[in-house]
Amino acid sequence: MSRVLKILIIEDEVLIAEFIKDILLSFNYSDIQLAHNLTQASLSLNNFLPDVVFLDIRMTGELDGLELAHQINNTYKIPFVFISAHSDKEIIAKAISTKPISYITKPIKEADVFTAIELVKQKINEVNFLHIKNGYENIKLFFDEVLFIKSDDNYIHIFTTDSKFTIRNTLEWFKEQSPKNYFHRTHRSYLVNINKITKTKAKSVFIGSVEIPVSRGNHINLD
Repeated sequence: MSRVLKILIIEDEVLIAEFIKDILLSFNYSDIQLAHNLTQASLSLNNFLPDVVFLDIRMTGELDGLELAHQINNTYKIPFVFISAHSDKEIIAKAISTKPISYITKPIKEADVFTAIELVKQKINEVNFLHIKNGYENIKLFFDEVLFIKSDDNYIHIFTTDSKFTIRNTLEWFKEQSPKNYFHRTHRSYLVNINKITKTKAKSVFIGSVEIPVSRGNHINLD
């Protein structure tokens, strides 16, 4: 199962935002939110935690999109796609300086949206972190800091080099979000970071002093 993309469309023209949403729905992307002003955009960025943003350069007559692009780069560090009706060289130069993953122009074309989302998927495959909620905080969890994950009914406990986070989700979900071949399911209740294993035994592996069970058929070949 492929990773489900969370997509935020920031566009003050409602019909255009809905049109982009309909295109994305036709590509089987359904986890989509719309924001039509900067206040809604900030709330969605903080609470929805999108994987990618489609961002209009000019909203309510100002180049708000450029300012928001810098904020996305500095705070959220997720890919974004610029939407613009402008062909002005100066505006394009400013937009490109913020390093969008793609740039699509109005009127919106289905092929351009498709190309943009494919570039986003390629970029996300290179991403080495995951956004999670820790109480009221949004945490950027780097995969290379995760030692192992333990399932506990409807929750998982994520153990890192210096912390433990508990979230309501499953081991299957976590593995889907992580880079391919990074974590191994040793047991129905455990995922381990292959790179953190320090010792193996017939029925367990060790990460430092922590012994983690290995059930039949789930052995790890570290060669």
